[in-house]
Amino acid sequence: MKKILTVALASCFALTGCFALGACDDSGGGGSSSGDYDHTIVFYSSQGQDLATVTDTAINSFEAKYPGWKIEHTQPGGYDEVLSKVRSDLTAGLQPDLAYCYADHVAQYIESGTVVDMNKYLKSAESYTYTVGEESKTIDRIGFTEEEVSKFVPGYLAEGYAKNFTGYQGDENSLITLPFVKSTELLYYNPDKLIELGYKDENGKAKPPATWDELWDICEKARAAWPKCTPLGYDSEANWFITMSEQMDFGYTSADANNHYLFNNDKAKAWLTELAGYYEKGYITTQQIYGSYTSALFIKGPEDGGLVLCIGSSGGASNQAGTSFTTEVAPIPGIDETHSQCISQGPSLVMLRGGNNPTNPDEKEIMTFQFIKELLDVEFQAKFAKASGYNPMRTDVYDVESYKTFLTGKDPDTGDALSGKQLVVAKAANAAQLLTDRFFTSPAFVGSSTARAQMTSVVQYVLLGQKDATRALADAYKNCGGK
Repeated sequence: MKKILTVALASCFALTGCFALGACDDSGGGGSSSGDYDHTIVFYSSQGQDLATVTDTAINSFEAKYPGWKIEHTQPGGYDEVLSKVRSDLTAGLQPDLAYCYADHVAQYIESGTVVDMNKYLKSAESYTYTVGEESKTIDRIGFTEEEVSKFVPGYLAEGYAKNFTGYQGDENSLITLPFVKSTELLYYNPDKLIELGYKDENGKAKPPATWDELWDICEKARAAWPKCTPLGYDSEANWFITMSEQMDFGYTSADANNHYLFNNDKAKAWLTELAGYYEKGYITTQQIYGSYTSALFIKGPEDGGLVLCIGSSGGASNQAGTSFTTEVAPIPGIDETHSQCISQGPSLVMLRGGNNPTNPDEKEIMTFQFIKELLDVEFQAKFAKASGYNPMRTDVYDVESYKTFLTGKDPDTGDALSGKQLVVAKAANAAQLLTDRFFTSPAFVGSSTARAQMTSVVQYVLLGQKDATRALADAYKNCGGK
């Protein structure tokens, strides 16, 4: 399968609702209670309170291992707010030491000259001694072992190399982001209703659509069976367009600085026009059109005007748990078995140098990397993956007994069968981990986040009949700076 550079998803978290659940911290960058920025690592994320509580375990572990050092965890809001906050702070020299990011965020940070090449630390076997008061403390190994790095999912790790970022002036093999956790889009479905419509296998179990043609067939029958229902909800217009550009090979963006924007083409127009026809038949709603995550419609059931099928992030699986039915999970449909790509997304980590003007910038980089090691620790990754529904960034997490138990649908602590939200999260994690060979990502460059935002608008305009496909794509191309 064609691999396409790094993920360019400045606002794709809008579709998950798992990290950014309204958790905000107005303290701003450089708000250390101690005021000692030489020994305080400032970390920005978009985590909601539940996940921030999980992250506290990594913070506590770091602070216990490295006395005299503190972590200041700030949540400016969602991903867009993190981006905005970092950009603002960079102008004042108050940038965090570590931040959640998407690739196109980093494309906007590169020009500041503060992005750290983490290659120098990744596998470093060197020790480091630092001073706490009058005592000296020694870190035995700055980096990960070769064996640990071999457990990192290769595709996730590869996304962070500089060769994937337009505008980076250093070595193309510089490592400027590290993966934290990842997700993809999945198809959540109501098995009871599929069976009622006749979509079942030889064992009588519900059979989800493997292709878009099968999905549209289900939508037609669902509308006939439950006239008030909207059969399909899609939680990200932009992801839908970008995914179809891969599956149908009609182009979205390019790393070529002379030809970044490929989406204004006849194949894209034809797909959008076809999609508008399905919308007119009442088959579709989306997050922007509905005004909220379509999972809220999915859990209602079709008799009450809800959905039969919902496409959303694996990281938002807990929001897809029905109350009157048991939610099942499958890969998103494809054109056919060969053309069935699905998007890779989720937060990475970027290190930024020099925030709050520390007197020990080199030491602070090393200590920030030690905190990264806590966040990528195999046991912590298992804990975070269970809580969030996101895929861990290292394969040995699947060997952690508690996570293995969780993926079988059992509570790791009691051995009881999972139910409700936890069960759907476990099903989504199982489905997502099998799709790595179907993942694709998009080029990262200054302007790639604009292209993504424009695709959200394009799909919305065309479905609502506010613009035809030709006008919508032409306007989007112009808004991205195309001639």
